[in-house]
Amino acid sequence: MAAERFAVAVVGGGHNGLVAAAYCARAGLRTVLVERRDVIGGATLSQPIWPGYTVSVASYVCSLLDPRIVADLDLPAFGYQAYRKDPASFTPLADGRSLLLGADDQDNAREVRAFDERDVAGLHAFEAEATRLGSLLFESFADPEPSFAAFDDATQATLRGSAAEFVERYVRTPVLQATLATDGLIGTNAGPRAPGTAYVLAHHYAGRALGVQGAWGFVRGGMGAVSAAIAGAARAHGAEVRAGVPVERIALRDGRASCLELRDGSVIEADAILVSADPQTTFLRLLERDAVPPALYAKARDWSANGVSFKLNLALGELPNFSARPGTLEQPHHRATIHVAPSIDYLQTAYSDAQTQGISREPMLECFMQTPTDPSLAPSGKHILSVFAQYFPYTRSDRPWHSEDRAAIADLIVATLARYAPNIPGAIEHRQMLAPPDLEALIGLPGGHIFHGELLPGQIYEDRFPLRTGIDGLYLCGSGTHPGGCVSGFPGRRAATAAIGDLAVGVL
Repeated sequence: MAAERFAVAVVGGGHNGLVAAAYCARAGLRTVLVERRDVIGGATLSQPIWPGYTVSVASYVCSLLDPRIVADLDLPAFGYQAYRKDPASFTPLADGRSLLLGADDQDNAREVRAFDERDVAGLHAFEAEATRLGSLLFESFADPEPSFAAFDDATQATLRGSAAEFVERYVRTPVLQATLATDGLIGTNAGPRAPGTAYVLAHHYAGRALGVQGAWGFVRGGMGAVSAAIAGAARAHGAEVRAGVPVERIALRDGRASCLELRDGSVIEADAILVSADPQTTFLRLLERDAVPPALYAKARDWSANGVSFKLNLALGELPNFSARPGTLEQPHHRATIHVAPSIDYLQTAYSDAQTQGISREPMLECFMQTPTDPSLAPSGKHILSVFAQYFPYTRSDRPWHSEDRAAIADLIVATLARYAPNIPGAIEHRQMLAPPDLEALIGLPGGHIFHGELLPGQIYEDRFPLRTGIDGLYLCGSGTHPGGCVSGFPGRRAATAAIGDLAVGVL
């Protein structure tokens, strides 16, 4: 069988791989992307899990998508449309009180004043500092040679600190502290008092996709619309996007990455190979060991990627009826991120339990419903509640995962929600359960880790994997490189820019 020949071959059809392929094709390079699954999108995926429903299976909200990518690839022309989530957050309490925060300062002040007048100014000061830090991070996300040391000493000290210390510096109310601190914990195998979680918090304030620093929102049609738009742009520029094409091996010739050996026995030759798979898959499985520089092999072997996130997607026959804000008719809080996070102590206990008991007995929950603002995603009158729960580690401290664990944890999560919205158990018509092992098997996330590895100091900026691998012709374009996880596209654009430049000057 004759080998096909391309200038660029991209391995992996997640959003970063698609961005890389689109940019390379836009530069006039003959480009092919191959994806092992039958669908593209990776974790940025929408699927009809149940009849009449379109579910954002893994990623579910948008903020960090690089506005330059949106403009360069004209993603709106291919169906991309993001809109702001407002209110931003809703945290109910067991005593019947609740906290609802959004874009309106006066509404926020009224909500916070019900707990502590002093926290009105404190919240304003916190948001100003978190936004400042997020902006600093954003400005560094496209750096070809990222350096955490480029930040001043005070900024480094803050980012190396804990999310709890950061928020406690500004506000006193336990529920407000916890609501703010959750951004430092999402996807992270660490508690709120762990060093470096302040960086994770600031990372979640770095987005500009909605035109407002740090704002989060939804994508019309679900998160799969992001991948579909990027794939549409890639194809429009001439890239071939092929699903259901697993790669068995990246082969070298004369010390240079030269071809992809596919599972069906066929071969794709390329001048440059860009890999959006995680670094462990790349260096420990797709390449022969003697082809990998020893330092990179050791780094991949020792990379911290013990995912702790359990994703539960629920089809509901009616909206949640919260005791704190009763009613199943749509209200503002139904459009917000719904937290089960009453205090930082609660969050710390959730983490500590997972370390000693294997899982959190009282988990931190972040819940989203896009259907109130995009009813096309569900049948009339129905809704999708996506629950992101922690901590449920891929590698448990008590025992390995058992097949029955998913249902038991889903029951635990639903029972936890029922303390605040008692109608939820009876409203559930379908559920999809994804534990960290499922996220690894289904999507290819190493250890079920949504960021392709911890996003903490020691694994960020120059300590993340380099986009140039040290193997001629081989680049990394996934979330294992700077700036890391979330649906941003920066890793794909950075790697494509490097490969395009190297091909233009004849380095390859």
